[in-house]
Amino acid sequence: MELSQLKDKICQTFSGERDELERLLDLFEHDNSVFPFNEYELLLFSMLSKGGITYDDYTRIRAEYISRNPNLWVFELSAPRTFGEKYGQTLLQSISANLKIPDKNLDPNYNGEYDLWLDGIKVEVKASRATDKNSEEPLYKKALSSDSKKDFLMNFQQLKPQCCNVFVWIAVYRDSTTIWVMNSQKVLSHPDYSQGQHRGNHGNEGQLHITSKNIHSLDKYIAQGSNIEDRIRNAAIRE
Repeated sequence: MELSQLKDKICQTFSGERDELERLLDLFEHDNSVFPFNEYELLLFSMLSKGGITYDDYTRIRAEYISRNPNLWVFELSAPRTFGEKYGQTLLQSISANLKIPDKNLDPNYNGEYDLWLDGIKVEVKASRATDKNSEEPLYKKALSSDSKKDFLMNFQQLKPQCCNVFVWIAVYRDSTTIWVMNSQKVLSHPDYSQGQHRGNHGNEGQLHITSKNIHSLDKYIAQGSNIEDRIRNAAIRE
């Protein structure tokens, strides 16, 4: 359920007069909201005060929205590093306890060039959020569901295939998460991989743009839930 659908749901629940609904929607459209007092909070409170919806209506809408958007909080993480480390790596470690944060004891040559260690396999983790490519709204407002038909762009940046054996990419939608596991050399040969992300790095870093047009090129690399560890091991073997 995206925000436009939430608005429709609220309007369908309103039991007051049509003129009153139009007045409240006009108030909604012209509201200069500031977090956490957003426009939806204003609309719901106004409808409650007019008797157009009940408290039970409100709690039902709220519960449905939260259950259908379990990842929405992830879009409120503003710092990219915080998002990647606190969400991406933590998610994978919650799936497999054998994925370790690397250090000199595990890998004497470790120098911060990859994210996780699995019995000698060097794993780089990249995460990106699916958002409306044509929107200038904040992340949490332009967050997309996995079944959305809107154009999106997920950019996996600072890729260094020479520094890891396996890439784990995490695509976060407001309602679900997709995980891809890919051998690092397969990344290099992907037709949409571009080297030389930053001027002067002589091709040491690259990036991969994932859009609605090429996302299915990664279908064969999708990992399902608890099989993430096996997928990483299998991907490393193919190096």
